[in-house]
Amino acid sequence: MDDESTVRTMLAAAGLVIPDDEVERLARLYPGLRRSVDRYYDVPVGDEVMASVFRAAERRSGEPERGDRR
Repeated sequence: MDDESTVRTMLAAAGLVIPDDEVERLARLYPGLRRSVDRYYDVPVGDEVMASVFRAAERRSGEPERGDRR
């Protein structure tokens, strides 16, 4: 989808009707605005390190549940 179509789609979703010259202006501004917004989501948060994952062991039939006293 080209920038003008994207802008028109977003404006329609918002229920806004604006003149074609304004749509063209917004379409020219859209790529720079999109890059700026994308940078907010490109923040290093240090999650590149593998996290520990707990995997619960399956209980075999006939085994008491943890905490059961038989």
